[in-house]
Amino acid sequence: MMIKDKSKNEIQNVCDFKYLIEVTSDRKDLMVEIMDTFLTQAPNDLNNINNAVVEKNYGAIHNLAHGLKSSVFVMGISVLVPVLQEMEDLGMAAENIEKINALNKELNSICQKSMKEIEMEKLNYSTV
Repeated sequence: MMIKDKSKNEIQNVCDFKYLIEVTSDRKDLMVEIMDTFLTQAPNDLNNINNAVVEKNYGAIHNLAHGLKSSVFVMGISVLVPVLQEMEDLGMAAENIEKINALNKELNSICQKSMKEIEMEKLNYSTV
C-alpha cells in the first residue's frame, strides 16, 4: 500500500489539511485565504531565516523559527515542527551553526514542496 502511494505521489505529501479544515469549519473561502497568507509569508520567512543563518544571527534564528512553527502547524506540515524546534533551541543557545545550516536546508526543501502542495490543494477550494 505504501509503495503504491509513493509511486502515485512520487514522495509522500508533507501537508495534512485536516486541522485547517477543522479550524475553518470547512469554509472554503477562509481556507483559501489562510493558504494564500501562508504562500505569501513563507517565502519572506524563509528568506529572513536564510539571511539570519548566513549572518550567524542566533537571536533572529530563534525568533524566526519560533514564529514559523505556528504557520507550519496550521498547514499540517508536522515534519517541520521538530526541525524548527531544534533551530529555535540552537538559536537560543547561540551554538552549532553547522547543525542550524543543515536544518535550514531541510526547512527550505520541505517548505518548497509544501508550497507546491498548497497551490495544488487550493484548486480544490477555488470558487468558480
